[in-house]
Amino acid sequence: MPTILIAGASGFIGSHVVAVLADAGHEIVCAMKSPPRGNLSRFTFIRVDYTRDFDIDTWKARLEDIDVVINAVGILREHGRQTFDALHTRVPQALFAACAAMGVKVVQISALGADEGARSRYHLSKKAADDALLALPNKAVVVQPSLVYGPGGASARLFNLIASLPVIPLPGSGDQQIQPIHIDDLSQAVAALVDTDRYLGQRIPLVGPKPISLREYLGELRRLMGLGDGIFLPTPWFSLTLLRRSVSGWGRVCSTWRAGKCFSEEIRRMRDLPGSF
Repeated sequence: MPTILIAGASGFIGSHVVAVLADAGHEIVCAMKSPPRGNLSRFTFIRVDYTRDFDIDTWKARLEDIDVVINAVGILREHGRQTFDALHTRVPQALFAACAAMGVKVVQISALGADEGARSRYHLSKKAADDALLALPNKAVVVQPSLVYGPGGASARLFNLIASLPVIPLPGSGDQQIQPIHIDDLSQAVAALVDTDRYLGQRIPLVGPKPISLREYLGELRRLMGLGDGIFLPTPWFSLTLLRRSVSGWGRVCSTWRAGKCFSEEIRRMRDLPGSF
């Protein structure tokens, strides 16, 4: 079994990928800023600072005895030194160059919409790393998941909160098509890519079984919470910033989630999804 270094092992996607690969018998190395806790504490740990580890040689030293690297590092919005440029572009580029020098295979978890049509800084930063990786001579594949949902996911918490509102704001008419993928399906797909070279050099979109409109998605979440039909309020795009400010109090109600800001950021990011908005 290959030894796998997982960057971003403590995150929503990374932790699920760790669990799937560990169950399959792989040796796991977690590249994280702080020592792992809970279920991750049984794995080997390498201390990493994703806001400043831009040096290729630093990464090369970490790749001794590593066969595969999975990059699951990602943020939905910037905060302090945690910028899209640092976490999505500069550090991954250094990591990927080190992998090329060491002959290490890479599975890059990017995002659907990180392509030639990308507009948001989120998607553009992901695309820059993807492009750099696929220009290198080592074995590599880029995974582009759609909106990822499942227990513990940031997007899932956000959309559950939005769906629970008495009046649900919609960008435009809310008929934008999305195709969410469950975290378990994404994790299994990433694990499969570790063991095959069939898709090397490719960008692989990973989406759910069928498209659904944003209005339908929020309505289904509401029904699953036992709240019945909701009242939807179509909202012009220019009003989303005002909406974010007007509901900034959500962040005080749920201090760990800052829902007002995150809603507008997530909707802005979704505008880059192919076929959406």
